[in-house]
Amino acid sequence: MKRLNKKILITGFIATVAVSSLGLSNTYAATSPTLTGAFTYSVLGATTVTNTGSTTTTGDVGATAGTAITGFPPGIAGGNNAVHVHSNDASAIAAQADNLATFGLLDQPCNFSYPSGQDLTLISPLVPGVYCSVGSFLLTGNLTLTGSGVWIFKTVSSLVTSPGSSVTGGDPCNVWWRIGSSASLATTTSFIGNILALTSATLDTGATLNGRVMVQTGDVTLDANTITGPTCTAVTPGLPNTGYAPSQNNSMLWVIGSAIIAFSSLLIVLKKRNI
Repeated sequence: MKRLNKKILITGFIATVAVSSLGLSNTYAATSPTLTGAFTYSVLGATTVTNTGSTTTTGDVGATAGTAITGFPPGIAGGNNAVHVHSNDASAIAAQADNLATFGLLDQPCNFSYPSGQDLTLISPLVPGVYCSVGSFLLTGNLTLTGSGVWIFKTVSSLVTSPGSSVTGGDPCNVWWRIGSSASLATTTSFIGNILALTSATLDTGATLNGRVMVQTGDVTLDANTITGPTCTAVTPGLPNTGYAPSQNNSMLWVIGSAIIAFSSLLIVLKKRNI
């Protein structure tokens, strides 16, 4: 009887640890970069920033090493063009350096890989992680981001949305689009996150963005757009912003340690009762 009870207890202990491990195995801890020089920017171009219509941004608009920023006004940057429009000045130069560094930091290992032309609508909803395309990502409808964490979307070439498409859910501060060539948001697209495109970005008429758009080598084209936020919470110094706490390894140690303590306590109780 004693041997049978011990076997049952040991089997239960092993099963508990195994089930706990399964619950942790699907955690994808993408790391969200922390912007410094580009933190105040809504729009950053390299050669030019061109606007048509009543575009509004909550942050700065800048260009460097080019100097051409047109269409402000009628566009309004940060409520005051005289303060928030930066043409190849020290602020824009610092922002572009931050943009380049952040683009590199976003080149993180892929959790999920897709062929060129993958429509994100067809694989929605998506949990946090790093999503990669060997070519382009498309968005023809709604993409829903579920859970709490960091999403990184990496393309070798482009990001293209269809009119009226949208991204919902998630925290715009922790949604990143690392685009290998150009990003194009079609008319009335409702989008979230930080778009970092290598060559160019275009926001067609009425497209909205809760986030920012930054380009390294080319131009940004705007047309009656609304670009807001994001308002981001400061990251604890020394800790990467993964969106998960504690880390997977620490969680595993905690589960195993707790299970061992519970198992040992149970053995003591059973021994006192002479089971």
